[in-house]
Amino acid sequence: MQLHLLSADEITVKKNRQRRELDQTKIFELAASIGQVGLIHPIVVRSVDGEYTLVAGERRLKALEQLWFLGSEVTYSGKVIPEGQVPCSFLGEIDPIDAEEIELEENIRREDLNWKERADAVARLAALRTAQAKRANLPAPSVADIAEEVSGHREGDYQGDVRKDIILGNALKDPEAAAALDGATNRNDAFKRLRRHEESKRNAALGASLVLTSEMHTLRKGNCIPLMQEMPAETFDVILCDPPYGVGADEFSDSGGRTAGGHFYSDSYEEWKPLATSLAGESYRLAKGQAHAYVFCDIDRFGELKALFAQAGWSVFRTPLVWVKPGGVRAPWPEMGPQRKYEIILFAVKGKRPVTRLYGDVLTYPSDPNLGHPAQKPVALLSDLLQRSVRPGDTVLDPFCGTGSTLVAAHQHKCRATGIELNEAAYGISLVRVRELK
Repeated sequence: MQLHLLSADEITVKKNRQRRELDQTKIFELAASIGQVGLIHPIVVRSVDGEYTLVAGERRLKALEQLWFLGSEVTYSGKVIPEGQVPCSFLGEIDPIDAEEIELEENIRREDLNWKERADAVARLAALRTAQAKRANLPAPSVADIAEEVSGHREGDYQGDVRKDIILGNALKDPEAAAALDGATNRNDAFKRLRRHEESKRNAALGASLVLTSEMHTLRKGNCIPLMQEMPAETFDVILCDPPYGVGADEFSDSGGRTAGGHFYSDSYEEWKPLATSLAGESYRLAKGQAHAYVFCDIDRFGELKALFAQAGWSVFRTPLVWVKPGGVRAPWPEMGPQRKYEIILFAVKGKRPVTRLYGDVLTYPSDPNLGHPAQKPVALLSDLLQRSVRPGDTVLDPFCGTGSTLVAAHQHKCRATGIELNEAAYGISLVRVRELK
């Protein structure tokens, strides 16, 4: 390895490279030792475009300065070194494993490391100790060993932090993962983002490998409650439905002619209450242990529907999701009041199923061309709801599927869907739409 002599003034020492102040007593002791036996190990510097930055050996550099101040002679390898000249090794000329050790000595002892820098340093330290153990034919170090070296402790919490740092540090080498972690404020935040990123990658890989045909969806005609009671428990990952609202919609005359026909079902409160009660209980029974439910409802019924779903066992989000429909034309008070431009959706969770990522609670989508159902919801809206909850291959139930929009949306996410519809005409439209799915 080539030795270089540099002027002490040429070497830059970063102010933030050490965790703590150097012990002056130790510097005096080292100076006395160098004065007696000479300098044993050269200073290590990094050379970039003619500038030299100290990597390792700050105490040795301080000890040399102390000796020069006292007028003492300094030797290295039996030769006198001119005053002010420092024997140096350039980082790039050192054995890779030894160079990594030196590099980490610089990085891991900085006191202002952010989570990225610390994760990178800890991951590199673990890899270095593993390489050194392999070179010496020794067992690889454990996470506890690395935790003790980094923090001085081997306990569980310290091991957990080091394990996260190692995983994050290795993930930062992947540009996609690094982009997903961008903006994280600390280790735990970054680890959560990494888990979501990895889950998205798994879902994408699963979606690419899964071939879904129209025959994999199920349509049934009839009253949904008896049909649901026939189904086996814990079958579906998501319940997505648009039941009657129980607000007398079958008597409304303010739709502006936008539907293909009037409401063909009774929408009285008297019929809604037992239907909603049965829906809450049966949907909970049919949902898997970890599942989500999205149920359209009217603002006048939200509180009651929320209570029914909670009584059935669902954990219901306190406030509704809001669908904003820019083209909405309904006007409850045609001569006095505003047009109704929104509808609401109850969101409930069984178990602790996480969402795929965090989305807002206001969804803006125009209506689709009406196919023959007065309460038809746009496919894009239903797809938005499903993307919050499903992974490819999941199962979706819509007990009030109308013209089949939920099945179309589920197909887009490569999910198997089951739809139930009472009205024969709407059921027929659903059949046609499902058969056309590619």
